[in-house]
Amino acid sequence: MNWMESIQVELKRAQEAQRAGNEGKARTSARRAVGLAVEELQKRFPGKTYGRDYISQLRSLASAPAVPKEAREAADRLQARITPDFVSRSLDPVHDAEIILAFILTRLQ
Repeated sequence: MNWMESIQVELKRAQEAQRAGNEGKARTSARRAVGLAVEELQKRFPGKTYGRDYISQLRSLASAPAVPKEAREAADRLQARITPDFVSRSLDPVHDAEIILAFILTRLQ
């Protein structure tokens, strides 16, 4: 399976989990999808490193001035921890992942 197929698998898992009301699994799969794309970006552009794990990659994207504002905000929401009341800042993790993926895929073309 290539990296793009792996991303699609993770996005599908995130969508299914979101529909089932499993927000934790939806966030995790959405983060994985983005992480797979970031890993490919780092392979193709070895001078730019966003981190070694999915959360550090999202944090790097959220603070990178070269990343468009909408993608930075989506990365910030997706990387954020849930509150003590179990509320996530990412109300739609699949959509947040799609925003970030659109930016990364544009860079990879």
